[in-house]
Amino acid sequence: MKIAHLFLIAVVGISIAMSGCLENEPPATSEQIVEQMAAHRDDVRGFTCTMVMTGNGETSVAEYTYKHPNMIRMEYAEPTEVAGQITVSNGTYIWMYDPAEDSVKTTSIPEYTQSNESRNAQFIDDLLETCTIEPKGSETVSGRKCHKIVATPKDALAPLSITIWLDMSNWLPIKIETYQNDELVMSMEYRNIRFMQSDADIPDSTFEFEIPEGATVESMDTPVTTATPETMTVEEAQEKVTFEIREPTNLPQGYEIADVIVASETMSTGGVVIIYTNATENNTMSAQITAVQLAERVYNESADIPTTPEGENKTITISGQDCTMTTMATPFGDTIVMQWHDSEREYTLAGSLDADMMVRIAESI
Repeated sequence: MKIAHLFLIAVVGISIAMSGCLENEPPATSEQIVEQMAAHRDDVRGFTCTMVMTGNGETSVAEYTYKHPNMIRMEYAEPTEVAGQITVSNGTYIWMYDPAEDSVKTTSIPEYTQSNESRNAQFIDDLLETCTIEPKGSETVSGRKCHKIVATPKDALAPLSITIWLDMSNWLPIKIETYQNDELVMSMEYRNIRFMQSDADIPDSTFEFEIPEGATVESMDTPVTTATPETMTVEEAQEKVTFEIREPTNLPQGYEIADVIVASETMSTGGVVIIYTNATENNTMSAQITAVQLAERVYNESADIPTTPEGENKTITISGQDCTMTTMATPFGDTIVMQWHDSEREYTLAGSLDADMMVRIAESI
């Protein structure tokens, strides 16, 4: 569940980006709803709520506090195995506390990713640009009257849709459901919502974490995570690392290299990330959703075993080596993460393509 912390932060941000004021006559057409969503994409300055998320057959409940632009505090109440876990961010730093292990993991947020505008507002921009918004009437959710809408990618090749219930009084999504191939893969509901009326309602100190006495502290910062990445060609990246970069030879038709990213320091230990996208895909959002990412670095037998993402895990064989394959539910359907090594390099392959295709890509590296 530890990986789920950051994932939940990113997902719950959808709710931050869709708030605002509603006129006396609620909009009923697609055009009016899109206009209101765009107008109020980043209006909310702060709120508290109980967030309930269901996915992979599991339900999580957390008390969530947000303050603009990217300060959050999340305290888990359910399920039992994560109750008491806390994630806090002041916008530049993140603390993750696990009471069961009495441990705190910390990490800095790279400066190049920080913004005075929430990432969720940018998400809404992409949503409105690449999806068709269809009104589905009104319903009451958690005791609040809502507009019900469905966002569907304009490109039919992306088999997903997002159903959102927007509060009629302030445009906050009260509930979000994500479908892939018409199957519900994730739902989120926001309950007991209270909006910040002034900065004093939610002091900045809420987003600072006091480390419990005696707790162990582990910094996750490395030159790789804190440095501004450089984008280059594979050939340029090869000159900066001590291992031979390997690429897959079996990619879906139309897939090409979109980015090659390395850190500006410690190349030999930091490795390289290659991002492949469908070059024939004109829909930006769909291209991002279906992208394939391959990370490589030098294999170190004595190093800590990479953290396995939260999800459905199984062990398969890739080129004669054990590979952990994890299927994770996300707002845009399932994402598959594969982790293995070939005694020289350590690989992480991630993407939302089907499992058979991901295995074929991995075996061709």
